[in-house]
Amino acid sequence: PAGTGKTVLLGQCARHAPTSIERLWLDLGGRSLTPAQLCERLAAAMRMSIDDASEAALLDALHERSGRLWIFIDDYPRQADEQLDACLDRLFAAAPQQITWWIASRRTPAWNLPRLLLQGDLLELHGEELALDETSLAELLAVLQVNLADDCRETLLARSEGWLAAIRLLLLDADEDALRQRLQDGCPVLRDYVQREVLADLDEELRSDLHALALLPRFSLSLCEHLLDGRGSQLLAELQRRQLFVRSLDSSGTWFRLWRPLAEVLRRMPGAPMPAPVHVRACQWFAQHGDIRKAVEHALQAGQVEVAVNYLQRFDQEQLLQGHSVAQLLQWREELPDWLFASSPRLIVLQAWALIICARFDEARACIQGLAHFMPQPDERRQSKLIAHWQALMGVLARQCGCRDARLHCQEALQVLDEGSWSQRVLCYQALAQQHMAEHALDQAKQALDQGLRLARLHGSLIFEALLNTDHCLLLQMRGEAGRSAELAEQSLALLRERFNHSPVVARLLLVRASLLARQGLNEAAQQAYRLGLQEAEHCEDAYIISGYLGMLELAESRGDLDEAHQWLQKAERVMQWSHVPEVRYRCVLQLQAGRLLLHQGQTGRARELFAQTLQQLQQRQQLAPSEFYDLLPCLRRYLAISDLLLGHHGAAEHALRLLLDECQFAGHLSLACECRVSLAEAMFVQGQQETADGLLQQALGEARQLRLLRPLQELLQRQEQWLERLLPGEVGQSLHQRLFEPAPRLDEPASAGTALLSSRELAVLQLIAQGGSNQEIADRLFISLHTVKTHARRINVKLGVQRRTQAVAMAKAQGLMGD
Repeated sequence: PAGTGKTVLLGQCARHAPTSIERLWLDLGGRSLTPAQLCERLAAAMRMSIDDASEAALLDALHERSGRLWIFIDDYPRQADEQLDACLDRLFAAAPQQITWWIASRRTPAWNLPRLLLQGDLLELHGEELALDETSLAELLAVLQVNLADDCRETLLARSEGWLAAIRLLLLDADEDALRQRLQDGCPVLRDYVQREVLADLDEELRSDLHALALLPRFSLSLCEHLLDGRGSQLLAELQRRQLFVRSLDSSGTWFRLWRPLAEVLRRMPGAPMPAPVHVRACQWFAQHGDIRKAVEHALQAGQVEVAVNYLQRFDQEQLLQGHSVAQLLQWREELPDWLFASSPRLIVLQAWALIICARFDEARACIQGLAHFMPQPDERRQSKLIAHWQALMGVLARQCGCRDARLHCQEALQVLDEGSWSQRVLCYQALAQQHMAEHALDQAKQALDQGLRLARLHGSLIFEALLNTDHCLLLQMRGEAGRSAELAEQSLALLRERFNHSPVVARLLLVRASLLARQGLNEAAQQAYRLGLQEAEHCEDAYIISGYLGMLELAESRGDLDEAHQWLQKAERVMQWSHVPEVRYRCVLQLQAGRLLLHQGQTGRARELFAQTLQQLQQRQQLAPSEFYDLLPCLRRYLAISDLLLGHHGAAEHALRLLLDECQFAGHLSLACECRVSLAEAMFVQGQQETADGLLQQALGEARQLRLLRPLQELLQRQEQWLERLLPGEVGQSLHQRLFEPAPRLDEPASAGTALLSSRELAVLQLIAQGGSNQEIADRLFISLHTVKTHARRINVKLGVQRRTQAVAMAKAQGLMGD
């Protein structure tokens, strides 16, 4: 495209040519030429006789040259000319190998570029590759001696997309204040440049089409056809041929957009067509193709508010979980008149779900009350359905707030909601599962998740399936199945990313994956994973972002960087407040983390007081843990016991830990049981019961190794380093992670057959085979494909040296790989 620095680049290449290479420069100025005129220009540059400047004579002269020659052709003719293109194409093909052609062009000539590419004879640079990046912009600013603040420099690069002409003209005789003003209000010099260098050669129809496309954040061939009365295909081909600042948004060449600086200039130009008709037609197209969010956006830009509200009623819960739809919907809610969003039960329900997703519970509750204005309904069926929607909303809202009446609301809603309201049914099942997890009724939680999962799959909803899997991953962690949890998170992420660029569900899965890495002590990988999750959660404005902040806090704490840990704690609180999230969603969780930091600093008395106060608040309010923090209450009890232990109240600490350990074992909460066993072992050690303490810690070490759980041992290492070193020895320089998960084999103990022979996933498949499960049942239980089950079964047979499933089970039992 124009203004990307083509001439400057060619000039630099010419100046850097070795002295042994002859250089020939032709500036064609973009003007049209016949093939004969081109040959004459080349002949003159080569000092040939003008009387004999035919194509054949030119080729003869090139072949007679013995040395290397670089021919530079700058600003190739801009108007399409098949004969001229064919002439130069023949010269490329017939010229000797020592000739190198350097050509700058604003359009894509009709040359046989694929052939040259296959032969390895072509280097092609596009406008995007010539755009400035951060490094080259910094170099340019240094040369120009222009100092810009970081935010101003980032804005300049983003708004210009690295277009050199735009950057140079925006910076022309401008300090930082002038640049900010030009970025906000437009730059007259840049507008004049676009008018003369980009638009002057275009006919009126093409200019009008460009103005229309400048109003669209993206466009496709089909949308252009609808927008421009059937000229879309011709327009796109012309834009691409002329290199008119078109950027492809996907690898399939379906979606495009104009470069931002060109689009901004076009929108500000006097005489540009009225935008309303363009947005109306775009609204129609997006509505026809099911993209309701885009249809609403264009309807609002066209000034047709009632049309936008009509389309809003087609929104559903699935669309709310895509991209930043929640933030967009709530922004519309702020900008449009209140009566519009209160005009129908469907719109009230929709915005209530959006408010719940971003944890604005007080606003959600007030919004839900608006359903009362539509009571009673004309008939009993519609009356029951509206009440069921109210129950579903209140149930999910109550669960998010930790209220115990969530179960009743959800169960009553499920009795009434029909298949047409399947998405609300899925959310009710998820709320029930979360309620059971908060109560540590893990089997019931699994049943509720399975019911929701079947419903999501029945309706082919990938995003709702992944939403349920976020809680299923947490459930698997609680049950000590970290490997399955990690595999499920990866599978869900892989499937989601095939369909959605951004989603709150993607953010939650990324944060789950990060927590799985952190619990194993893989701090560097966990930190990178947390950053990805935080970035996605910030993009989608999802309230689950708090788990990312607290995860980063724990990583900083494990490094001993308590200042950074406090900063993450403060940021978590600040963001929750900025996002209008009620304290019931996060306050107790933050108090738990604050208490842990106090313990780490040695302020045990203050820590105990904070743990006791927080636990008492939850118990007095009969409040369950908020979503994603299902271990909040037992964790408070464990840290309260640890505080008592450190304060010398050994008997009280031991009693509390034994009680909590029994409860966790009874509930099947193996991860927390392991943490309690480590703490109980420490209590025995502090009381001088060495043999009992050693036995408990050895048992806990075995459990931690099996559960891939390092976190409780990291805490123990801070307080009882020598004891842990004795029971978990390692080589010099080995990390705690290596000592636990990569122990050196003892000389008197051969590696177990299970460790040497079958992987953990193969053992899981074999266990289900032994229980009589079919391949499909095993696939459903382990959340893997049927093909993967068959692959595991085949590998099991090969490793065990058998041919049939029954033989594999018998051999595994004989070798001690499975229980009786």
